[in-house]
Amino acid sequence: MIMNRPHATLVSAVLALLLAACGHASDPVDDVTVSLPPAPPDAPDHVNVVPPPPAPGQSRDGLSYDVYIQVPATGDLIAFTVFEPATVEAGKKYPLLLHGHGGGASRVTNKNDPQSAYSPFNDNVGFFTEHGYGVISMDQRGHGESGGQIRLMDPDYEGRDLLAILDWAENRLGWLAYGRSVDGRDPHNLRVGGIGGSYGGAFQMLLHDIDPRHRMDALVPEATWHDVRDALSPAGTVKTLWGTFLGLRLGTAGNGLDPFMRSIFVDGLLGRPLSPEQDDLAYYHSNAYFCNGRPVATNGGPGTQPLYPPRRPGKIHAMFFQGMRDTLFNFNEAYRNYQCYRQGGGDVRLLSYQAGHNATPVIPDPGGDLFQPLGHMFNSRCGSLSVHDAALAFFDEHLKGIEAAASLVPTQLCLSLRVDDAVLVDEVMTGHAGREAAVPAATVVAGLPELPTVVELGIVAGDNGDVLGGIPRLEIDIEPLAGAAAGEPVIFAGIGHKRALLPNLPLPLVWDLVDNQVMPIRGSGHHEIDLVGVGERLQPGDRLALLLYGSHDQYLLSGSVNATQPAVVPLRVSGRIWLPLLGPLPPAP
Repeated sequence: MIMNRPHATLVSAVLALLLAACGHASDPVDDVTVSLPPAPPDAPDHVNVVPPPPAPGQSRDGLSYDVYIQVPATGDLIAFTVFEPATVEAGKKYPLLLHGHGGGASRVTNKNDPQSAYSPFNDNVGFFTEHGYGVISMDQRGHGESGGQIRLMDPDYEGRDLLAILDWAENRLGWLAYGRSVDGRDPHNLRVGGIGGSYGGAFQMLLHDIDPRHRMDALVPEATWHDVRDALSPAGTVKTLWGTFLGLRLGTAGNGLDPFMRSIFVDGLLGRPLSPEQDDLAYYHSNAYFCNGRPVATNGGPGTQPLYPPRRPGKIHAMFFQGMRDTLFNFNEAYRNYQCYRQGGGDVRLLSYQAGHNATPVIPDPGGDLFQPLGHMFNSRCGSLSVHDAALAFFDEHLKGIEAAASLVPTQLCLSLRVDDAVLVDEVMTGHAGREAAVPAATVVAGLPELPTVVELGIVAGDNGDVLGGIPRLEIDIEPLAGAAAGEPVIFAGIGHKRALLPNLPLPLVWDLVDNQVMPIRGSGHHEIDLVGVGERLQPGDRLALLLYGSHDQYLLSGSVNATQPAVVPLRVSGRIWLPLLGPLPPAP
């Protein structure tokens, strides 16, 4: 795949487009059964007709049909398509899956559409209907035929629209299956799960986090975020190319971005830090808000306030998939979601693959082009296990009650190393659990586009090789070489891998940035940070290094050279690093 390098003119074009458009609580489970709200009314000028069930003793082919409702709580018109199971038998009940599309896209209306049927992600609605599931695929707020403007998974808007879809389904679909809730307190709880990636992964957690009836039973979020702030602007440094792409895609989708959301994209692309109100909104629109229990004061500017308190998510079964080379929503985001939901006591699993947002040609990935198999960015397997088979097995156990069906999926964490290689681990290695190495003093010039400074760590894979898998920890001191720094210098750090079989070329040319992942480090002084999680198999003689960049493609115009506080500063960097080296583990089956 040929990747065109975006540049400042694209950022400027998106800015012009956007401007022109101008207390911790306890577990929320209780012993009170909340009564079913009435079905939301049909949207104006629409009459929703639900097909009748087959006659007793009969069956028929499953049908699909569009539904348009008016959400009383928000006033939004929400459009969705109902896909019945492939065969509907009289009197038989079926679990339901909610499907959400990615940001800027729209719902599936034809299960045979190649874009859905051959998707590497769980967008293939027909796969699940053929296996006895009903599916509702929705146009999320501001997208497709749905009303309102996009507010990036706002609990008060997108969240209440999602609740209304479930209310409609429970009132109108007679074939829905029921059973005991995950927490065991409701004997007649809807059997419902979630599928979708990116934006379509985030809705699943949002719905679980805010639903007072705790109807969600099993989730399979893919390639999504935990905290919008860390995902899009780690260390207060905007991922400019991704921000440009998202601003353009969301700003031109459906009804476009809410004005306050638009201001966040504009300010970010101009290098401005988030205002307190912008920070509140980004945090409130994240699973982190519910997991961490820290309240916010506003939700969209002065005079606003959030509707939902930060109550810890209840027990849920969840299986997270994340792309190791995904530079938009990286492995760390999934790991934090996994940690949060695992505390609830459900069956919570974490797997990774090589696919993700890297399938969209926004970020150059020279290491992927050179060292990974052709088409690696579309590979949605961890080892030999596909995300489709894993999701089906997970749902069969937790929605259909098929004993041990999910044994197909490892209970250990599955870390993808490349298309055809993965390893199983009991825990993600993080913090000081890794192999410690000194970071010798090195010089890097913040703000200059240059090859990386290669800081050799003295780590060489032994005769049996090794596996780098987990989240590296970096603790360093950064000092300006020429006295106090003007502005605020920003540098970028990642892990370098030199393959023993490569020729002895000048050092920076043979060091592969592992999984194409870098983390910004802002300002001088002492820093203790987690780098982005990575996975790589090392062959005998392969070497590892710390790569330091003065600027990086992923953060074009948002690093030290930005519109508000430019700083080109030579820096001295030294400290220590802990690398998650696991030994020569065998490949996962």
